[in-house]
Amino acid sequence: MAKHTTLLLVPIVAILLTATAATLAKAPAPTANKPTAYEMLGRYGFPPGILPEGVHDYELRPNGSFEVHFSDECKFRVDGQYDVHYSTRVAGNIKNDTISGLEGIKVKVFIAWASIKEVGRDGDELRLLAGIISKSFPD
Repeated sequence: MAKHTTLLLVPIVAILLTATAATLAKAPAPTANKPTAYEMLGRYGFPPGILPEGVHDYELRPNGSFEVHFSDECKFRVDGQYDVHYSTRVAGNIKNDTISGLEGIKVKVFIAWASIKEVGRDGDELRLLAGIISKSFPD
């Protein structure tokens, strides 16, 4: 079952990266002193596509803890089989090449929902951890 679950995460992440990248032009313009949430991801080594379109606001604290707020929940289906859900609030801790303690992102694996708890970067690969399932894939 772990092998099947791992195979399911690859297309989900690929869609997260590509679907959002196409819509970033619609993201709210940054204020004079505050970059967008998508720009902040880049500063920590992550592609902006790991966040869906529609960030309403975010807060990044000096200790690396953050909250991202969306106006609505974001739900979409990947490859006609996999469901991904972003809550109106996504939170966690970010540092270079690691986002940990994630809250607010789930992926449906077979019949159960699994929370994505960590995203890491190792060279050109991104690594997702959802429960006991971990998968690396090219960025």
